[in-house]
Amino acid sequence: EYTFDPSEFTYDVGQMVQFTLTAQTEFHTFTVDALGIDCSVEPGETITFSFTFDSPGTFPLVCIPHESQGMKGFIKVN
Repeated sequence: EYTFDPSEFTYDVGQMVQFTLTAQTEFHTFTVDALGIDCSVEPGETITFSFTFDSPGTFPLVCIPHESQGMKGFIKVN
């Protein structure tokens, strides 16, 4: 089963968040086109990045290679 864990995130405008992504056995992306986020992680790797949310809204989150298999979610910014 392909999922983000968690798959739903809620933050406030102006909040800076540090994300840590781990891919166990396959290549994955953490992609939020509307926010300009497009990070990828190779099998067996862990990456960390920070992002500051500057606009309110609800933004789709996908793993590009596994979106059709259900690996998607959303980020809500209040």
